[in-house]
Amino acid sequence: MLVDVKTQVKMLVQQAVEAYLREELKAKKDSPIAILLGYESPNPTTVLEAVTPLLDTYEVTLLLTKEWLPLQEQWNGMSYALIEEMPQQELSAMIEKSTVLVVPAASYRLLSKLALTMDDEAAVWVAIQYQLHGKPIVIANNGVEPNVYQQIHTPHSVQERLQSYIRKIQTDQVKWVPLNKLVKTVDKQYAAYQDKQSLILAKHVERAYQDGLKQIDVPLKSRVTPSAKDLARDLKIQIKLINSSKGGTL
Repeated sequence: MLVDVKTQVKMLVQQAVEAYLREELKAKKDSPIAILLGYESPNPTTVLEAVTPLLDTYEVTLLLTKEWLPLQEQWNGMSYALIEEMPQQELSAMIEKSTVLVVPAASYRLLSKLALTMDDEAAVWVAIQYQLHGKPIVIANNGVEPNVYQQIHTPHSVQERLQSYIRKIQTDQVKWVPLNKLVKTVDKQYAAYQDKQSLILAKHVERAYQDGLKQIDVPLKSRVTPSAKDLARDLKIQIKLINSSKGGTL
């Protein structure tokens, strides 16, 4: 039986969409994200259920504090790292490789310290390092954002202090969202980071020279200003474009 043209077109479109989705999934699996379970939650099972789609879609590194260890059997054998015991050098290497930091269970402590850039505990140090690397952070606000009854009774000064911290971290490009919007926000931030273009200025080349560097490794999509290129040439500093699979040199 002959297949009509309309059916053939429909089949071809479906095949193209499936191929695209396979490539998208492969790309996500090639760029890991990190999920930080560094703070206790009154509903840990709900938190784990919320991040399960991320475990299925991305290559995930789980960073835990000891409070989350009793729930490890729910992760189907996934590997994890205890951030209190992980050497800082290994944490830095992990941060360098991954794309997005996801914090599905936050706390007032994390909110205030992140807003004030106080890295006196492991979980906050990890988050600040992501910021210093220009990488997205997505935090679920369920454990921190006051509900309507708390808003009615809480003194205005306390509410304003919380809101000022929230505004500050959002200004610092931290996404602060309900748990049920976590996955969608991570997908958007992942895509935005993949399309991000870093801008290399003359002052960056000058700083590299002051630090004694002979080469600056920058993301593949980076834009280098003419003045930065000229200064790099004068100072004999190489600006190298780096990809996860291969690199090129300007």
